[in-house]
Amino acid sequence: MSIVVADGVSKMWTATAGLRRVDLSVDAGELLVVRGRSGSGKSTLLAVLAGLCRPDAGSLTVDGRPPRDDEPWRRIAFVPQVLTLAVELSVRENIDDAIRGDGSDGRGRGAGGDGSAVDVDALLGELGLIEMAGRAITELSMGQQQRVSLARAVAARPTLLLADEPTCFQDDGHAHTVVDVLRRAADLGSAVVVATHDETVVAAADRVLAMSD
Repeated sequence: MSIVVADGVSKMWTATAGLRRVDLSVDAGELLVVRGRSGSGKSTLLAVLAGLCRPDAGSLTVDGRPPRDDEPWRRIAFVPQVLTLAVELSVRENIDDAIRGDGSDGRGRGAGGDGSAVDVDALLGELGLIEMAGRAITELSMGQQQRVSLARAVAARPTLLLADEPTCFQDDGHAHTVVDVLRRAADLGSAVVVATHDETVVAAADRVLAMSD
């Protein structure tokens, strides 16, 4: 089943910068890697898929309808390159806040889009964050914050999971862990789209979309 269907979608910020026409489909359970040089439109594509900006041309649907900027996390979850965690909340509170509207019962398990339970403690443990669950975001390194952002997205079991350079702040060991978590999200039914330069992520992909300048 195709979750993402894009036909002739473009979004140009200037005459030379942005997303040139792209045709794309992404199925449930698929991990798609988008690669290309900086400025080729990878981040713009993710922003369009997330509903954060509207395309200039073409048609786009996510799970049957155009995406909006107020999508519930269980439908479209986004790990941006510029991290957007709530600094007034702890690690655990950031994750609970993201999935509360999707069935979180406040005891470490949240319901995903298909109603199944997500063990947040196990997810934090896998990402090396369980001992930091009660800490403020400002106490964490950039790599740790990036893994919290990933946990926040994955815990909601979204229909579409988007990640922009999700290993850019990770060492080799943590990069492989991030890839494992993304791969499992796809295997559990999410359509996963990752913009990356990282060959570790590319190697785990079902398909690679090469963006041209």
